[in-house]
Amino acid sequence: MNFLKNLDVLIVSTAFGENTAAYRRLSYFARYLRSKGLRVSCIGFIGISSFGIIKPSRECYSVPFFISTYHILGLILNAFLSLLVATMILILRPKIVILSVPEVHPVIATYLGCVLTKSKLIIDIRDPEEVIIIHKYRQGFSGLIARIFKEVHYSIYRRASAITGVTRTLVSTLANMIRRTVHLVPNGADLEIFKPIDKVKARGILGLDQDYFLIVYIGSLTTRGYYDVLPVLKAIRKVRERTKINTKLVVAGPIFYDSEKIVEEFRDVLCYMGILDVKDIITLLSACDVGIVPRIKDPIYNYSIPIKFYEYVATGLPVIAVANKESELAKIVEENKLGFICEPEDKVCLENTIIALATDNSLLNELKKNVLAFRRLIDRRIGAEGLYRLIKELLQE
Repeated sequence: MNFLKNLDVLIVSTAFGENTAAYRRLSYFARYLRSKGLRVSCIGFIGISSFGIIKPSRECYSVPFFISTYHILGLILNAFLSLLVATMILILRPKIVILSVPEVHPVIATYLGCVLTKSKLIIDIRDPEEVIIIHKYRQGFSGLIARIFKEVHYSIYRRASAITGVTRTLVSTLANMIRRTVHLVPNGADLEIFKPIDKVKARGILGLDQDYFLIVYIGSLTTRGYYDVLPVLKAIRKVRERTKINTKLVVAGPIFYDSEKIVEEFRDVLCYMGILDVKDIITLLSACDVGIVPRIKDPIYNYSIPIKFYEYVATGLPVIAVANKESELAKIVEENKLGFICEPEDKVCLENTIIALATDNSLLNELKKNVLAFRRLIDRRIGAEGLYRLIKELLQE
């Protein structure tokens, strides 16, 4: 019980499934804060989804449960289910609670727990989910519920001890919407873990063909949400028809919804590796020639720099960014010459980019040099240091 009374930081998140990129970020922050002498614990949710049950890391307290669904009623149900978080905060009595968004359904319960225990609350926002939900549900009952949640949550955000965001665009947007200061705590990759290894060796370990030009995508195999791998697969097939270049898209991650049929339909150009642990992800990235981020056209996601981008760079991979040229991701890739940008739905650009990279070794090597030079700037430690400074200030108040 002594430990409970002296808990400094409690991290609350639905993203503690051990094979997710979001978990790698939060667990890194937890380890870094512990290295600074803080007592840190976490609360994770048991998630029920279309592809099974997602259990949080064993290092976290588990609260049952949340249902992964796009239906607006799921948000209401999950908000009620998450009320146990308030009870957990009452038991643990941390000095500071960090709530990582998304998902947004634990917001009310976490705030309630902090009010009852007089804990300070940091809202860590990776995606502005309230805005995205309103964007999706614009009319009728669903639209009304989405707007109510946004107003309630933003009222809580204004009362929080601090708000953080992961990109400059997101920080600026949130500050305007919430009408308060938002601190930049950038994302990144753990450079001590994500390091390039020999490509030939990596392909040998995974049994990948040494003669192929391999494009890698780490993430959900889906055509919904903010990623769509279908245009990439069609472009690769077109390239093979036009040039006879041996190239494939290698994917590691969960299969969402009806995307099982994609694996069958594109078996000639797709190598699906399943869900990999961190060690195998590093091996896979090192085995490939270039990483791809297949964003959709909707400009609502222009704020985002996905974790996969950082992990590609950390392992020395040039990047193909399928993204709006106004997006923060596209600007970083272009300004630092880390790869190529193709607007979503620009099929010709994607095909020509793949051909150029697959046939011009000097171009590929030049981009790799740029990526390795840029690598030190995406160290996840930079964000962890910023978060620690913020926590230290709050503890001293």
